[in-house]
Amino acid sequence: MKVLVVGSGAREHALAWKLAHEGAQVIVAPGNGGTSNAVGVRVEDLDGLADLAQREKIDLTIVGPEAPLAAGIVDVFETRGLTAFGPNRAAARIEASKAWAKEFLSRHHIPTARAHVVASETSARDAIARAGLPVVLKADGLAGGKGVFVVMDNAQMEAALDTLFRSASLGPAASQVLVEEYLEGPELSVLAFTDGERIAVMPAARDYKRLRDYDRGPNTGGMGGYTRPAYATEALMQEVQRRVLEPTVAGMAAEGVPFRGVLYAGLMLTANGPKVLEFNCRFGDPEGQLVLPLLESSLTDVCMQCTGGELRSESVRWSPERTYAVVVASDGYPTRPRTGDVIHGLDEIREDVLVFHAGTASRDGELVSAGGRVLTLVGCDRRAVYAAVDTVQ
Repeated sequence: MKVLVVGSGAREHALAWKLAHEGAQVIVAPGNGGTSNAVGVRVEDLDGLADLAQREKIDLTIVGPEAPLAAGIVDVFETRGLTAFGPNRAAARIEASKAWAKEFLSRHHIPTARAHVVASETSARDAIARAGLPVVLKADGLAGGKGVFVVMDNAQMEAALDTLFRSASLGPAASQVLVEEYLEGPELSVLAFTDGERIAVMPAARDYKRLRDYDRGPNTGGMGGYTRPAYATEALMQEVQRRVLEPTVAGMAAEGVPFRGVLYAGLMLTANGPKVLEFNCRFGDPEGQLVLPLLESSLTDVCMQCTGGELRSESVRWSPERTYAVVVASDGYPTRPRTGDVIHGLDEIREDVLVFHAGTASRDGELVSAGGRVLTLVGCDRRAVYAAVDTVQ
């Protein structure tokens, strides 16, 4: 098989690593400093990516990031007779619009937090006053993991309202804002392969959004995590499948937008059971880096089954091990990350720790930082992963 991976982050590096281990010929566009066979076509250039797939006679394209999925890359590929793994534009709304997803959850009686959708600062203040603090504010559109604000006091409320409305730093993503009920409990990420009808659930993961150790600092796109937390019991996973994943896939199909690809449910485990915080329409980051090393089945085969509507759930096999991941970020991330720093120490990392590149590039024969999220280090030994973090400079 000849496979094209679309994207430039650690998730895409993990996808390419897994595919290469299966013997696939892999091209990554645009890739990063850690991916071989990279072609400099931007993820926003949907026609350019389709041209690349046709020119290289690609058998399967796997789309990593949410933005090209929301823009309709799968639709573009399908019109050219090309096979792409992921939801089409209509189905990708489940991530691209939190307001649409909230209304979908309500229509299909899937448990989630109460929310009001507003379009102005005045309306947001009114909704917050009615709900009372604490509350959660969420930009409706795609904001690269930076559009969610947990508001505990007035100072945090003013800072969030400034970002969402006054400074408009999130742009069109915040043209609508959700004022959402604050939920308490442990979080859980449950991902599943789906062909639009059947699902194959992946090992559950717990990721940590805040920048610094001990859950401190601003929310980011995710700074690390681990698989199979003890509280993700078999009974809980069955409940999530029955109350969240299966009704979502069935509801999307019933509305004429069958979802094919990876469905990601971000959950809060409340005293009243699991509730949906958000949906993603693709592998998470860092969840993708956590679960892909555990997949014993062929990723190529599973993706082809999903795109063809022929998923055989029983054939998707997983290692029983647990993985841990830590993201290494640039100074200044997430607001103003510094780039261009030479990266040292990767050749000293133990072989049982995987190094997935995100914001890296090659410059004058040296590997340098090229983004906020630079590397994801993954392994089954937590101490080894943290030792690897200390080794990287």
